[in-house]
Amino acid sequence: MTFYTCAALAALLMVGLAAAVLPFVSVWDHRLATARRRSLYDKSAGQTESLTATLQVLFALALAADMLADGVINRMMTGPWAFVWEVLVLACAVAALLSVLVLFARRGLRMGLGVLSGLFAMLAASALCMLAWAFCLGALAQSAGEDMEKATQAFLILVAGMRSLGFALFVGFCLSFALSSAYAFALCWHILCRNRDDFGRDYYTFTLGMRARQAAGAGLLLTLSAASMFWMHPVADAGQSLALLPFAREYAAYALTGGMFCLPLSALLWYAVGQAALPMQRRSLAFLALPLLFAGAYAVLGRL
Repeated sequence: MTFYTCAALAALLMVGLAAAVLPFVSVWDHRLATARRRSLYDKSAGQTESLTATLQVLFALALAADMLADGVINRMMTGPWAFVWEVLVLACAVAALLSVLVLFARRGLRMGLGVLSGLFAMLAASALCMLAWAFCLGALAQSAGEDMEKATQAFLILVAGMRSLGFALFVGFCLSFALSSAYAFALCWHILCRNRDDFGRDYYTFTLGMRARQAAGAGLLLTLSAASMFWMHPVADAGQSLALLPFAREYAAYALTGGMFCLPLSALLWYAVGQAALPMQRRSLAFLALPLLFAGAYAVLGRL
């Protein structure tokens, strides 16, 4: 694993997993608007739906472009891996189409389409997690090429290993990373929508505070999940650490481990935004937490 491949993997997981959670976030906001009779939830859900469509369309286009152009990812998919890869691309395309239809549907149909979009996005996220786990363990690199027997053997070994504690911890990390990424993107999106949707100070105080508190709670879960993975892999490989952080030289392993502290730091920044009387005045902290979340995920994935 190199610096570029690990960064690309962290970015794909960040966007793909967030796009799988966001449809359910908007549906839940619509339900809260009905239950609590507050239109603020409906406005928040509308902005979240536009973010969902944007992320899912961009993610689907990126994967489809790699498949059609026989890119780096597509060349690694041999034998059984090709089926998982096709499921990922097709599920992303369907989820993106449904998320766009949500923007033009009526209220009753909108929630149904949102749930369907989320289900297809969850299917894509499951395939993405499986491929990410295989890539981190080197199974995709071993099966790359025309040797179908080697690819099938690597696939069967990986499937058998999914009942291990390591894979369970990785799934827990992906779930908490999905929640953190979704709330972090939504928080920044609400801030960016301020100039387009002028719903007033009360709306943005309420919405930004809600999203920041949600992101802080998810960030705490992500920190605990990363700590469990650190317990599973307490020692980082010196050669791999140097490949991921070449500028750190002999301190690469320590720097990679220290990068995991970006996760609790991002949670603290979200907590600071959520506790502010006027969260919009601390919007810079929300944008700063996003690259810290990415850096922390990069460090966790690099240590696998």
